[in-house]
Amino acid sequence: MQDIPVPETLDASARVTIVSGAHQAEFAPAGGGRLTRLSTGGHDWIVPLTDTHWPAAKWPRAGSYPLAPYANRIRDGVFTFNGARHVLPSLSGRPHAIHGASLYQAWRVRDQAEDCVDLVLDQPAGMLGWPWPFECVQRYRLDARGLSVALAIVNLGDTPMPFGLGLHPYFTAQRVTLHARRLWPADADGLPTGSQVGHVRELRRSAEGCDTYLSQWEGRATLHWPDGHELALHADPAFAHLVVYTAPGSDFLCVEPVTNVADAFNLAAAGDTRTGMRVLEPGARFSATALLGLTAPRAARA
Repeated sequence: MQDIPVPETLDASARVTIVSGAHQAEFAPAGGGRLTRLSTGGHDWIVPLTDTHWPAAKWPRAGSYPLAPYANRIRDGVFTFNGARHVLPSLSGRPHAIHGASLYQAWRVRDQAEDCVDLVLDQPAGMLGWPWPFECVQRYRLDARGLSVALAIVNLGDTPMPFGLGLHPYFTAQRVTLHARRLWPADADGLPTGSQVGHVRELRRSAEGCDTYLSQWEGRATLHWPDGHELALHADPAFAHLVVYTAPGSDFLCVEPVTNVADAFNLAAAGDTRTGMRVLEPGARFSATALLGLTAPRAARA
């Protein structure tokens, strides 16, 4: 199998938009299948992605992008599955592979209506070292409640494939409240070495930043803005893990529903049964759904 390189630069100039009432969502399919804006009546829920081109390995900290065929990092870009060793190159300048290859590629629009759009990626075997071909679909629907997304993947190869999925939005929120009952402390490389029971109820933007891996979070979290806007994140049980990330002093708060913890493949190989790593048989399909419930302050709705 020959490795297939990703494009050096992504072109996100072509945008598609869906609307429902005061809600509006914009996408750049060729820019890594990104959600580039989500707004209600002038309020931006995520950091708007206005860039139209960027080096694939230096993406803007804005919008929201899909994570496939795994979420978060793989230590040193190496894992073993079913007796075979796989090496995944890193484009980030760090030693670890991160976020899969889907955010580096052009997606296509398969279906679009006024309030919905399907974005599709057909990834061949060998993209950034990933040996299995697959199809990934993001199905976005906008209605009075907010924005829902169903993220699905199909194994197009002829052998079982380990995988994980996730969403990586850069919210403009100041803090998030939730109740997570398991914490995955990370080492100096930002990779967990195991998990422990804990009760995490609030995380926020700060001068120190944070990069926190959680599970057993009940698929519910609420993001808060100082002016009273709230976003209720509801995720189905497939999104069993959650990452909360913010850089020191940044203007964003990433609250990422994911199916697996960072370095899940290696942790699972070492015997950890809580990582969220899954295996997809040839021709099989898996999907996970999340809803971003959008609520403006009462004064803004009047």
